[in-house]
Amino acid sequence: MSNVKKITCENITEDIIEEYEEKGFELVFQEYVMEHTLTEIPQIESSFPVIFKSWSPSLKERFYEVYLASFKERPGFPGWTKEKWVEWVSSGADFLPERSYLATVNNESVGFITADKETDKIGYIIQVGVIPEWRGKGIAAILTCKCLEAFRCDDMTSATLHVNQNNPGAIKLYERLGFKTVRKRGTFERRER
Repeated sequence: MSNVKKITCENITEDIIEEYEEKGFELVFQEYVMEHTLTEIPQIESSFPVIFKSWSPSLKERFYEVYLASFKERPGFPGWTKEKWVEWVSSGADFLPERSYLATVNNESVGFITADKETDKIGYIIQVGVIPEWRGKGIAAILTCKCLEAFRCDDMTSATLHVNQNNPGAIKLYERLGFKTVRKRGTFERRER
């Protein structure tokens, strides 16, 4: 292990953190893997008319613009081009364009959610973003519950997502909606001596 500089771990525990620290590694990235059973999905009321548009080739640009506005100020933002982000989101065989939504209010794009499936019975929320001017108005909750309802209509039994540990607002939102943390995953890097 002396030549190894980076380790990815899919199930981080306090014991694992301690073990890697003793071997000279530091936890540099961690996210929560959260799950929601689809038996009870909250009904979110909105005081304004939200219209959902499913992913399509003609909407890729608008999805990307909302992604950029939503995440460019976040720590670790990769700065991807539209082509790279669109490929990352939509090129997998399990991508669900009909379950990935752009939320608009009065024809203004205010948020988005992208989804695929982990298995035939488990949906996966890839990413949820809301532009800064519309945060705190329930858009992320509305989008998430719309996606969960769609998964349930597809006969799925649960949904998962990953959320960065440095995003406590998102973690609280998902917990309020009924998601539970099932494990933590992350990356360790060898400390410089």
